[in-house]
Amino acid sequence: MTKHEEEEGGMKKYNLNVPYGDKKRTFVLMVADLIHHAYTKGYEMTFTDSRVKHRIGSLHHEGLAIDLNLYKNGVWLKDGTGHDELHEHWDTLGGARRITNDLNHYSVEHEGMR
Repeated sequence: MTKHEEEEGGMKKYNLNVPYGDKKRTFVLMVADLIHHAYTKGYEMTFTDSRVKHRIGSLHHEGLAIDLNLYKNGVWLKDGTGHDELHEHWDTLGGARRITNDLNHYSVEHEGMR
C-alpha cells in the first residue's frame, strides 16, 4: 500500500482528506487502479482531450477529473455501456459519484465540485 491508500472493510480505498497537491497525486493512482480494473474486465480505454473541451476552473483543469472512452473488442462503446460497472469500482475507491449524463467522467470531489 502507498501512503495514499487505506483499507476499509478489506477493500482498498484512497485517502482524499489531504492537501490539494496530495489529492491530485492520489487521483492519478485512482485512475491507474480504474484502468487496470477495466482491462481485467475485458475493456480497453483511451483518454479524451479533457482540457480542451472543459471550462477553465473545472476539475479537469484542476487535474482532478478525467473522461475515459471505453472499448470492447475494438468497438467504442459510445452509449455508456460498461461505465456503470466501472463507476461501481470507482465508488469503492472513494471517487465522486457519477454524473447521470456524463458516464465517461471520473473525478474526485473538491470544493463542492465533482
